[in-house]
Amino acid sequence: MADQDRVSSIADASKPNAGRIYDFMLGGNHNFEVDRLAAQQVLKVLPDFPQMARVVRWFLGEAVRLLAAEGITQFIDFASGLPTVDHIHQIAPAGTKVIYSDIDPVTVAYGQEIIKDLPNARYVVCETGKPETLLNSPIVKELFGSSRKVGIGFNGIAYFLKDEQISHAMKTLYAWAEKGSRLFLCDFDLTNMPDEIIPSMKLYEKMGQPFIYRPLKQLQSLVAPWQLGKGFRHPAEWLGISKKAAEEKKSPFMEVLKAAILEK
Repeated sequence: MADQDRVSSIADASKPNAGRIYDFMLGGNHNFEVDRLAAQQVLKVLPDFPQMARVVRWFLGEAVRLLAAEGITQFIDFASGLPTVDHIHQIAPAGTKVIYSDIDPVTVAYGQEIIKDLPNARYVVCETGKPETLLNSPIVKELFGSSRKVGIGFNGIAYFLKDEQISHAMKTLYAWAEKGSRLFLCDFDLTNMPDEIIPSMKLYEKMGQPFIYRPLKQLQSLVAPWQLGKGFRHPAEWLGISKKAAEEKKSPFMEVLKAAILEK
């Protein structure tokens, strides 16, 4: 496909795109009217989606700041969505190198356009459950050289992956990364799933992305061999703010959010 056709397709305003819808939910401006209309349909079932997205993104930002303070200057992020609204390259210190990835080639193509003028950022297609696709990419060596001390983002995706996919991803990333690397993860603890969440789960099933019900204890076993460090906590605890302030209003999604920074 010619470059002009490629750019034309990623900026197609005739149909909604998941990455642009998420950007809208975060308050970004990389979206079209068709995306905003689709978002309104989502909000009818998931009215607290925007606040959940903000809290997850706040945790991502805090994790990046903490890891940067530890001296980590390279990041790999999975299921990145569009690199907008307080994403890694916007938060990390100057000179930090980051590789974003997503399974959706349209989101990746649009993301590549957004970061095309940034010498230390790349965006590649990768299925989160198969991180070796990214790790074996020549882009990794091109950007990181021989260093494998990295911060790894794994946010808002585990609940779409089967147990074996998470286990494979965790073991693959652990084996590849150098000692001192960190993996930050935000997910749901559905040990006691609120009844209010059930309609939302059905919506995801209709969209072809069935939500996997998983208690925290099960997730903790799947992240091995990564070490739990300070363990899974509500994202608000990582942010140093009250859970009430993070929720803004009572939300079943906020109640079950858990986040951790895992260690090697």
